[in-house]
Amino acid sequence: MEAEAEELEIESPDERHGEQNGRAKHVMLSRAQILEMEFANSDEACRFYEQYSRAKGFAMRQGKKMKNRKGEIVRYTYLCNREGFRHRKWLQMQDRKREHKVVTRCGCQAEMRIKRKADSTSWYVCRFVDEHNHDLLPAKFVSYLPAYRKISDVDVAHIESLRQVGISIPKIYESIAAQAGGFNLVSFTKRDMYNVVRRQRAMHCGDVNAALRYFNSCARADENMYWQYQVGDEQQMCDLFWSNGCSQHDYKIFGDVLAFDATYGRNKYNLPVIVFSGVNHHNQTCVFGVAMVSSETQAAYVWVLGRFLECMGGKAPKAVITDGDRAMRLAIQEVFPEAHHRLCAWHLLKNATVNVCKPRFTTLLRNCMLADVEVEEFERQWDAMMDECGVWEVEWVKDLYAKKMSWATAYIRGCFYAGLRTTSRCESLHAKMGRFVEKRYGILEFVTNFQRCVDFLRNNEEELDFRSLYGRPVLQTQFPELEKSGALNYTKEIFVRFRDALKRSVRITIVECNKLEDRTVYVTQKYRRPQFRWTVAHHFREDSFFCSCMRFESFGLPCVHILAVLVQLDIDCLPKSIVLKRWSKTAKVELEGSSLMNEEGDANAVYKVRVGAFLQHCKRLARVACMRENDFKSSLEKIVEETIFLEMKNGVGTAGRCSVGGAEEGVRDPVTVRSKGTGRGQEPFGCRGRKRRKCSTCGVVGHRRTRCPSGPASQPTCSQDPTEDIVPHSESQSHAPVGGDEDQSQRGSKTVRVIASPLIDN
Repeated sequence: MEAEAEELEIESPDERHGEQNGRAKHVMLSRAQILEMEFANSDEACRFYEQYSRAKGFAMRQGKKMKNRKGEIVRYTYLCNREGFRHRKWLQMQDRKREHKVVTRCGCQAEMRIKRKADSTSWYVCRFVDEHNHDLLPAKFVSYLPAYRKISDVDVAHIESLRQVGISIPKIYESIAAQAGGFNLVSFTKRDMYNVVRRQRAMHCGDVNAALRYFNSCARADENMYWQYQVGDEQQMCDLFWSNGCSQHDYKIFGDVLAFDATYGRNKYNLPVIVFSGVNHHNQTCVFGVAMVSSETQAAYVWVLGRFLECMGGKAPKAVITDGDRAMRLAIQEVFPEAHHRLCAWHLLKNATVNVCKPRFTTLLRNCMLADVEVEEFERQWDAMMDECGVWEVEWVKDLYAKKMSWATAYIRGCFYAGLRTTSRCESLHAKMGRFVEKRYGILEFVTNFQRCVDFLRNNEEELDFRSLYGRPVLQTQFPELEKSGALNYTKEIFVRFRDALKRSVRITIVECNKLEDRTVYVTQKYRRPQFRWTVAHHFREDSFFCSCMRFESFGLPCVHILAVLVQLDIDCLPKSIVLKRWSKTAKVELEGSSLMNEEGDANAVYKVRVGAFLQHCKRLARVACMRENDFKSSLEKIVEETIFLEMKNGVGTAGRCSVGGAEEGVRDPVTVRSKGTGRGQEPFGCRGRKRRKCSTCGVVGHRRTRCPSGPASQPTCSQDPTEDIVPHSESQSHAPVGGDEDQSQRGSKTVRVIASPLIDN
């Protein structure tokens, strides 16, 4: 029936182009002519009455069926959709949450009844009533009836593909209307599109279960896909971590520095999102993994970092940059004990503004924090700042000084941080995520749309790879040989930094040279700055260079002092010892040959790709086939024939496709949580607290003028009858706490259930 119904729907596209002839054909049929009609089967009769009702201006629905003693259906009744009445209990319901829908049923008696002939498979019309007790709709309104609003599988796939790239439903509807030739030629409404999206979400049988099925489908295409989660006592997901093969391969190369924070909570459940990121060979952000946690506790961070370490084959980062969260700091010390933990400079300066409330102190603290000086000079500057600002007894300053090994440049010189001093890259990544992820997204939509964000970053990386390999830069310095060597080794973005250092090296002079048995020590000085002296040691055997400024150890690029020594030695090519591979063009060459994907992928994704490719060719056909009437009719007939043939071959009609399953079931969606922090309404600004509103009548804090007990509003008016009972308004302000501290403490004790894809050792 479905295949033949689709044949009718496709075979009569003249409803859009020549609908008047079809309507006239059905309207001109008399009652006697219809009573004389016979049909080969019941489906044919149903299609006829559907066409007839559409031409007349109403919709049909199937009524009662009658069976004989053998259980065979011998009679069908097709009714007007306005037959019958709405049940009284729905009209008299008192505690409704929504407004009543308009009443459309009015007891219309119009119907067509068919019976099967005895000893035959044909059917005939035994009863036909064409009188309606309501007005019939004009032709332009018939398409709005729910019975005639249909969204095909192709339309659903098209809508889903556009939604996945962030296009809103109204914009998609406008696009479909433009392709169809007008809004009146679209077979569904905008509300139908919203309903389809809602049904698609409902098909997933739970947000978390749908996300787990998505991970399973990704694992078919990516053998290194990794995910784990924990559930609480009520089987609600609490924590989740995932990382794909590309992210893990990036970590193998660029995982020496790791940055993350938990300040992003852009999802329906307000779960803090932790994005583990680093810096690639273009000095751009790359993503290593993502996690969601239900509570920002040390236990939650330990679990997430443990899963991250397990996913990356036990390789821990050399340096970690985060904000000053205590639970996060303790978790890093437990899971990454050998990693150097650096605190975000921006967060420290912000906290200094809040806790000390002296702009001069913030300025001096910034100078001490970022000054590239020796430890003795840092201590001298710190003491001078403490004396000038008089903050020796401030507890926050004492605690800050105790953690100086985590933020003072003088103490962390020589630790490689790839140029990172703050978590600003995390904030920048959050801004990029905002273009792909919305606040109302659940787990599945967040995961899929975040993957689009990661794909966007990787596409930018490929473009930067092309720009680094294609062409050569114009030489600009006085040392073209060294500059050319840097252009051959470094990516374009890193080469620009190297060239700037090469330009500044002309201001460095060598004032002393001491030759030893295995090395030569050069003492360099900045032009007319005798107080700025640094020593460079050149080891002959390894052909390596070491500078006391430790810029190469901190960032991975040769400093101006080493470059000045290279010029002094008349070296025309950069030694391999000072070319860090992570900044080179060949940083990822070893991994390019390895295949990360399998041939088998997500069936739904493959289906959508095929639909998109097929639509592109259909657009080309439509452009040329619609130029002439004969070409249009012949092409349409071929399409109809091929469509019917393929539907019969595959056994499908207008029914929706089933989504791919095969994942774990039974995990409940997480509850909405309240993240850490003072909240937007309680954030301190500088050293001032939040200004509380005062009553403009009595000046007392805690109420407004309209509720002032001594104001005019509390006095009875002259028009009030003193004998009249006064019913006070209810002022109940009790609100249920949303994920407060008590809830988080309860979620801290979790019944752990870990499910993960197997790790594959490379």
